[in-house]
Amino acid sequence: MFIHIAFKDLRILFRDKKALAVMLLMPALIILIIGSAFSTMFEGGNEIEKFSIGVVDRDKGVMSQIFIDRFLKENMADVFTIKVVDDSKADKILNNEEVPSVIYIPEDFTEHIFGNKPVSLQVKSRADEQFKVKIVQSVAGSYAQNLSLAHTGASAIADGLQKYNIPVGVSGGDIPATTMLMFDLQSKLSHEMLSFKEENQEKEKAVSSIQYYSAAMLVMFLLFGANQGTKLIVEERESRTLGRILTAEPGKISLITGKFLGLYIICLLQAVILIVFTRLVYGVVWGELFPGVFLITACSVFAGAGFGMLIAALAKTPKVADGMGTVFIQMSTLIGGGMIPIFYMPDAMKTAAKFTLNWWAFQGYYNLMMGLGVETIFRYCAVLLAMGIVFLGIGIMRFRVN
Repeated sequence: MFIHIAFKDLRILFRDKKALAVMLLMPALIILIIGSAFSTMFEGGNEIEKFSIGVVDRDKGVMSQIFIDRFLKENMADVFTIKVVDDSKADKILNNEEVPSVIYIPEDFTEHIFGNKPVSLQVKSRADEQFKVKIVQSVAGSYAQNLSLAHTGASAIADGLQKYNIPVGVSGGDIPATTMLMFDLQSKLSHEMLSFKEENQEKEKAVSSIQYYSAAMLVMFLLFGANQGTKLIVEERESRTLGRILTAEPGKISLITGKFLGLYIICLLQAVILIVFTRLVYGVVWGELFPGVFLITACSVFAGAGFGMLIAALAKTPKVADGMGTVFIQMSTLIGGGMIPIFYMPDAMKTAAKFTLNWWAFQGYYNLMMGLGVETIFRYCAVLLAMGIVFLGIGIMRFRVN
C-alpha cells in the first residue's frame, strides 16, 4: 500500500504548477544567469596552485638524487614543493593533511637502472585530493616509465657501438657510460615526460561556469524539491489526513515508507530532468561514465529525501516547514560552494563546507566532470548515504500523524 501513498503525493505535487515552476523552470533559469554572470571567474581555468608533496628516498643512490634534485626540485618547481622525509614522518604529513601524496623511491632504484631493469615509484595518497593525486601519480609513473625506456634504448645503442669497437664515451664518475647516454636520450624526450602538466591543466579548464553551477543548482533545487514534498506531509498532518490514512493502511511503517518513497521519486525525477535539460540545451557534460552520474545522483536524492523527512517530523505547520527548509537550504548552499566557487573560499570556509550535504554531492559531480573515474566518488556517495540514514532515522523517530 505504501506505493499508492507515494504516487498519491506525486499526483498532488504535479497538479501544483507553482511548485513545478520552482522545481524545474527556476533552476534552469538560475543556472543560465549565474553561469553567465560568473563565467569570467572560470576563464583562468581554475589552475591548481603549487602544492607540497613528500618524498621518501629508500635508495639514497645516484639516480634517486638525480630524480629528487634535477627532476622534482628543478623541472617541477612550478608545480611542487618537495619535502624529503623518512618513512615514519611520511605517514604523519599525510595524516596531518600537509601533503596529498608521498612518493616512495625503492631501495634498489639505482641498482635496477644501472642493471637495465625496469623501475617503478610507489605513490601513497590521501583520498580527498583526487586531482592533485592524479598529477603526482602522473609524475611518478611518467618518470619511471620514460627512465626505463631511455636506459633500455641507451643500453641497446651502447651494445651496438661496442660490437663494432666504437667507443661509447666516458662515464660521469660513478655513473656508467650507458647512463650518461641515457641522459642524452632523456633530454630529447623531456617534452613527453613533462607533457602531463599541460594535459592535466587542460582537464582542469574543462569545467566551465555553466557546468559548475549546473551541479551546484541541481543539488540546491533537489533539496527545494524535497521541501515541497515535506510541506505536503505537514499539510496532511495539520488537516488530520495522515490520521485517516493510517487507519486505512497496515501501519505507521507503511505510511512513512510511502511518504519517503514519494519524496525520493520527486527528487529523482527533478534531478534527471535537470541533468537531461542542461545536457541538451546548455551542453553540460556531467561525466563520461553514466553509472557514475547515476550513482551520485541516486545517493544525493536519498540524502535529500531523508532531509525532507527530517523537516516533516520537526515542523509543526507548513509555514514552519517552508521556513526551516528554506533557511537550511540557502545556508548549506552558500557554505557548500553553491554560490561562490569553492576554490575561491578561504580555508576555514572550505573546512566548514564539508559539513554540508551540498558539498559532498557537488564534489561527486565535479570529479566526474573532471574526467575522473567512478571509484573517486565512492567516498562522497558513502557520506551522502550516511547523511540520508541519519536524517531519515531522526525523522522516523520524531514522525507524528497529528
